[in-house]
Amino acid sequence: MADLEIANRKYEEAVNMVPKDHPDRTHLLQSLGTEYYATYQETGAIADLEVSIQLFQEVLAMLPKDHPGRALGLQKLGVSYQDKFREFGVMADLDVSIEQHHAALKITPKDHPDQTRRLQNLGAAYYDRYRRTRDLEDLEMAIQRLQEAVSIIPKGHPNRASQIQAIGIGYQEKFRKLGVMTDLEMAIQQYQEAVNITPQGHPNQASQLLNLGLGEQERYQRTRAISDLNIAIQQYEESLSMTPGDFRDKPRRLQNIGAAYHDRYRETGEIADLERAIQRLQEAVDTTPKEDHPDRANHLLSLGAGYHERYEKTKVTADREMAIHQYQAAIGHPSSSAYDRIRPSSYLITMHAEAEDWSSAYEAASTAMSLIPLLTPHSLANSDKQHLIIEVAGLISNTAAAALMAGKSTYEAIRLLELGRGVIIGSSIELRADISNLQLNHPQLAEEFIRFRDQLDVPIRQVYQSSMPTLMARQIDQRYDAARALERTIRTIQNLPGLDRFLMAPSEDEMKAAAVHGPIVIITVRDYRCDALIIKKDELITLRLLQLDLEDIQAYTANLANPDSLLLEWLWDTIAKPVLDSLGYTQKPDDCWPRIWWIPTGPLSRLPIHAAGYHSRKSADTVLDRVISSHSSSVKTLIRSRQRWTEERVARESGKAVLVGMRETPGQTDLPFVPQEIDELEHLYKSMQLQVIVPSPNQKQVISALNDCDIFHFAGHGWTNPLDPSRSALLLSGENLTVADLFETNLHSRTPFLAYLSACATGQVKHGGLIDEALHLIAAYQHAGFRHVIGTLWEVNDQSCVEAATTTYEWIKNKNMSNASVSEGLHRAITKLRASWISENAAR
Repeated sequence: MADLEIANRKYEEAVNMVPKDHPDRTHLLQSLGTEYYATYQETGAIADLEVSIQLFQEVLAMLPKDHPGRALGLQKLGVSYQDKFREFGVMADLDVSIEQHHAALKITPKDHPDQTRRLQNLGAAYYDRYRRTRDLEDLEMAIQRLQEAVSIIPKGHPNRASQIQAIGIGYQEKFRKLGVMTDLEMAIQQYQEAVNITPQGHPNQASQLLNLGLGEQERYQRTRAISDLNIAIQQYEESLSMTPGDFRDKPRRLQNIGAAYHDRYRETGEIADLERAIQRLQEAVDTTPKEDHPDRANHLLSLGAGYHERYEKTKVTADREMAIHQYQAAIGHPSSSAYDRIRPSSYLITMHAEAEDWSSAYEAASTAMSLIPLLTPHSLANSDKQHLIIEVAGLISNTAAAALMAGKSTYEAIRLLELGRGVIIGSSIELRADISNLQLNHPQLAEEFIRFRDQLDVPIRQVYQSSMPTLMARQIDQRYDAARALERTIRTIQNLPGLDRFLMAPSEDEMKAAAVHGPIVIITVRDYRCDALIIKKDELITLRLLQLDLEDIQAYTANLANPDSLLLEWLWDTIAKPVLDSLGYTQKPDDCWPRIWWIPTGPLSRLPIHAAGYHSRKSADTVLDRVISSHSSSVKTLIRSRQRWTEERVARESGKAVLVGMRETPGQTDLPFVPQEIDELEHLYKSMQLQVIVPSPNQKQVISALNDCDIFHFAGHGWTNPLDPSRSALLLSGENLTVADLFETNLHSRTPFLAYLSACATGQVKHGGLIDEALHLIAAYQHAGFRHVIGTLWEVNDQSCVEAATTTYEWIKNKNMSNASVSEGLHRAITKLRASWISENAAR
């Protein structure tokens, strides 16, 4: 240390003696910056890091663009900013780092000896950004750059092992993201190779053993083979024994071994393993270098889980209090990622709920919901957002219940739900928001918003289709930069008078306005309470559903393959009747039918509340006999769709109806009534003065036809992907039309009238972790821009589809394609089908 201080003073003296225009000044400044950076690396003193950055910036300001030493200056500045990001977690520092690394690599000849180092630096920077944003493209770019670096490092080179290890880290993260076992095996293979080629006693041996242990532990978590976990613990302990006491990454190593002991406790029940876990995890928290370190929330969460587990075993109150303290500290840690801060929320809310401390449960829920927008920035692809939402699934159902138990208003409960449900669709809605008021009063800001929005509202595959690494990297960075610029623009707009609620969750008055055509009923379920949150045009009320029970819901949803009248009767008794009675809808209306919009949450989203009732009684004890029902995924989605409503009829001279029928679909049963359905609808459309378009039933042709239609009707098979709802699809010839395709289709400039999906399960989401995201075909067509969408929850009878469609369209035709005619026509069609079903059953 003393030697570095002496060197710094000597360099400073030399710099001060050299005139500003002297040719050696840049060399001396760069050397001085390098010495300050070395001092920072040894001591961790941030002031030295800041000085090194200033000196490197001064060097670059003096060097001509074509100077041969410029790449080295860019490299040093990029590394310094990357270290600054790792110290404080400020994304702007990492953005600067990536920019400098790119610039350095761009002007480095392919055969330059520093080419490898610069590829490594850029790969590491992309990996750092992935850890914060969870954007898969950043991770892919990190792996690609590191593989390029390894490919040009000679065998036997001292740096080869560390770069192979870095590739292993990338593959392990990819496994965590996608769950593909070959990625984990590839990671372990890279780790083992790094260990094999590293000499005994080498300074990097500790980190290589650590990563090999991480791979083995991850494999245990997938295979549950205790031998993998035992090997991981052995490698962790060996790695820790080689780690110096003041080593900067020691807290992360302590957390890894603590988590492994915790895993082994869960496997064996040996309390000694839990005690070791807590000890190591406490050391990890205690040795984290700064309160604002970005890893701190993750360390606090792990420690909290250890204390929580011990409380469950011993019921010692002190352990419960320690667990709550760690969870609260993690949630409130501003420098950590939103992902790491949200994860403790469910545990904390549950612990407060168990103790009936509702005020604290509400505070935890409110804080967690405020972080949800930070979890899914606009730059992320929807597939990446899905993975993040899955990680916090279960949190949403707690929020409204916690708010109500804490005595908060109905509006506050709905506000929290709106923040946490339909996050992916909500994020996309922002990109397609109506900004006419902004354009009128602040045209320059509106132009800025449109510019950044349009950069983001393009198909992801178009952004990342390049096979050229440099171009692909630039496209990724441009999308990321556009997202940050859009967020800054939105904040600027929200600071303007009268625009403070721009793109915000709906206000109470906006919710009431949305109920002007009929009440909106949100059903929430939790093990300690179930409620109907009812939005009326003049008030918001909470109706406690005392007969509704989460265990019953789970039992019914587990047997949806064979739904029957018992399910519909149970839905009537527990949900529909109490709600309709409270709204005064107690009898069959004589003339003017009331409307109601249902928004079920959690597992209730899979159940047909609109069909609830005792249909065999021939009484008014059914939803169908009291109201006309519609569904929505959230209040904000309903408000957005209403903005597209107009009472104008389709212009007859330009109206087009697109018809797609799939009587035969590869791998599916034939649908013999599809030709009849298509034929009858073609005649109906012509009588409505609509031009009929029948595209070839392939993805590209159908999407092309959607861009210029007013009605789209599909008769065929729908398919729900149980693992990735964005891949659920209408089945066509060749490539299918998926939810993801529709999310990338923007028809809002035309707002077509109706998409009628005469297919099975077009409103279904099977993935439990994404049930509140409503990523199904009905929502996708609505998001694309259709004013109205008709679809199904379950399998439907082929012949019944023909009858339902013709009855619905006849009514729409008679009512001149008014907005109300869609739900009215469908209601009449279902009522007619039910009457036939009752008659047929009575005759048997």
